[in-house]
Amino acid sequence: MHLNRASLMSTCLALATLGGAALADDLPPLDAPESAHWHAPSQSWYVSSLGGGMSVARDGIGWISRYSAAGQLLEARWVEGLDAPTGMTSHGGMLYAVDRAGVLEIDIEARRVLRTIVLPDAVTPNDIAVADDGTLFVSDMAGNRIYRILPGATATLWVSDAALEGPNGLWVDGERLLVATWGPAKEQGSIETTRPGRLLAVNLDHGSIQVLFDGQSIGHLDGLVSLDDALYVTDWMTGTLLRVALTGAVSTVMTGLPGLADLGIDPTGRVIGLPAMQDNRLVLLNLGETSP
Repeated sequence: MHLNRASLMSTCLALATLGGAALADDLPPLDAPESAHWHAPSQSWYVSSLGGGMSVARDGIGWISRYSAAGQLLEARWVEGLDAPTGMTSHGGMLYAVDRAGVLEIDIEARRVLRTIVLPDAVTPNDIAVADDGTLFVSDMAGNRIYRILPGATATLWVSDAALEGPNGLWVDGERLLVATWGPAKEQGSIETTRPGRLLAVNLDHGSIQVLFDGQSIGHLDGLVSLDDALYVTDWMTGTLLRVALTGAVSTVMTGLPGLADLGIDPTGRVIGLPAMQDNRLVLLNLGETSP
């Protein structure tokens, strides 16, 4: 089935879950949601909230919410007391969430943080991806670094290079780590760039960096996932979900949600989870039987 933009938007809106709905305690389930992660064993979407209207401080007011496969809110404060949690992934019964103190290892069944894996000298740790063997990779956007965490071990600096151009979204693809970049910063710590970001690949064996798709600039990229023969990335600044074909051709899937951040993917259901930071909502987009 080929989905045009109209049918995509219709499907998307049918599955949209507004994050600002009031709870019994009048606390919103989402506040600046930064990442959505699909966990197949529990058939749940986990969504991280910075809290405090996009606070990135170590203030203990961030949390993770849990939603059903259909987007129904199950637990507004599944785990709370976090420091601006951002990217998430899972492996072996554990959810791994990046926050300002490092990477939190959370026992999913027990809903308990088991340990915090410190990222030495990290500036703005952001996204996380996992390889089949459980090795974790964490991006440090302002630091132009990628950390590696071997199973059960501490974090080590793996790649540190200005050529990473503000690494944000990560995705393990076979023998390489795909990286969606924000773009080269005009100055240290600034979100202003000399040009929009692009897609890179880092070899998992020796850490060499390859620029993909002839180095074309795509946008100020945040999240990155893969499905079938395409990559899906979010442009945070324009609130756009983009599809990048293997040829490098870029097309707009949907737009109009400012602050689209670190998206997640349910590959079996062919559903993308999109956290809209400025609208405080989780949007579930069903891609149908084939890619658009």
